[in-house]
Amino acid sequence: MESGQGRSENLTPGGSSARAHAQKSGSKTWILFVVLILVALAGLVAYGALPRMAQKQALDEHTKQQLTQAFPVSVIAAQPGPEVQEFTLPGATQAIQDAPIYARVNGYLRTRNVNIGDLVHKGEVLAEIDTPELDQQVQGAMSSVEQATANLDNAKEAYEKTTSDARTAAANVQKAKTDLQFYARELGRYKELVSEGAVSQEDTDGRFQAYNGGIATRDALIAAEKSAQSSVNAAKAAVHVAEAALNTSKATLHQYEATRSFRTVVAPFDGIVIKRNVDAGALITSGSNSGTNLLFEVAKTDVLRVFVYVPEQFVPFIHVGEQAKLVFQEHPRQDFIGTVANVSGGIDPESKTLQVEIHVPNTKNLLLPGMYASVRFQSPVAVRLPKIPATTVQTRADGCFVYTVDKKNVVHLHKVEIGRDLGGYFEIARGISSGDIVVVSPPDSVHEGLTVTPVEAADKDKTAASKS
Repeated sequence: MESGQGRSENLTPGGSSARAHAQKSGSKTWILFVVLILVALAGLVAYGALPRMAQKQALDEHTKQQLTQAFPVSVIAAQPGPEVQEFTLPGATQAIQDAPIYARVNGYLRTRNVNIGDLVHKGEVLAEIDTPELDQQVQGAMSSVEQATANLDNAKEAYEKTTSDARTAAANVQKAKTDLQFYARELGRYKELVSEGAVSQEDTDGRFQAYNGGIATRDALIAAEKSAQSSVNAAKAAVHVAEAALNTSKATLHQYEATRSFRTVVAPFDGIVIKRNVDAGALITSGSNSGTNLLFEVAKTDVLRVFVYVPEQFVPFIHVGEQAKLVFQEHPRQDFIGTVANVSGGIDPESKTLQVEIHVPNTKNLLLPGMYASVRFQSPVAVRLPKIPATTVQTRADGCFVYTVDKKNVVHLHKVEIGRDLGGYFEIARGISSGDIVVVSPPDSVHEGLTVTPVEAADKDKTAASKS
């Protein structure tokens, strides 16, 4: 029954059309809703995809442009080093001669004739010292000389007397020998006569006694002569002793007089007084054991010497006779020319520097000892090494490297050995040559074999030279 009623309802003309209309309207609404959703989804997809597509296209075009166009880099040519090597070093100025003057005698300062800043000449009296104790010593030495002189005169007189006595004794000996010869001839003649009976034996005995007496006299006189000669030798020795005593006394006197001569303090050379530590009446002590004993200090400043300590890398450019230009802060607009006078024979093992002495004329006394000097040396360079900016050098763990660009604009990497640091520039001892094109401040994208577009960078040295 139910099924039959259902079928009977579907068969009703008015009910079936209404249901069909309703079904048709619902399907259109559903289709429209689906279409709207699809359109919305398509809009969202298009809104997110199109910018990404545009970015991808731009990236592809940029990549294509990079592949077709070379990478630009700043480059500069390695310049040969200067023909003249120039470098500046600090120097300390000293007087060519400097003499601290100390007292050689004890006493009191009588007069002081100069003050600091005074120009003095060699031998000029700077001060005078009273030396009462030394004066007494001189007087005592003079008395000793007079006494020794008198002793020597007495010794000489005694020597002359003993010499005269010795001559007399020698003459007496000679006379005794002559008499003995006479007695010997007389005795011989009488011996012949007595044998012939011409004379008596008594006369012969008398001649014999005379002969023996002559022998005794001769011997006595010879002994006297020896005694006289001994007296002569003793007197001569006494003269030598007296002469030695006189010489000793004279030497002592000369020593005291020489010491007393130092009571007059004189300038050792032409110069200027740069120190004065005493005034009239001051107690003066001889010697230089402490700085308080310093009387004056005199410096010779017509020529100054400047000591410069040259670093090891500049040593080959320093030679005796070479000129140097000096600048002093007190005279900033004036250059002074000095000459290398002495060069040390070796490099200091600690500072690795070479001591150099420069002489600077100072006839107008514009410069003073102790001034600070900037010394500029100029010397011809035997080998002109290539010079490049410091920004072209890359330092790595295995050394220093430089990128160069060849004639085909291809980048190459070179390991270099740096010579000297010139302040913003390096001299290259090995690795590149003058005229090579090097990359300035190479970016990380630069590498071996890359083709680039070189753009010439400004040379600071040339720019500065053109401005000057």
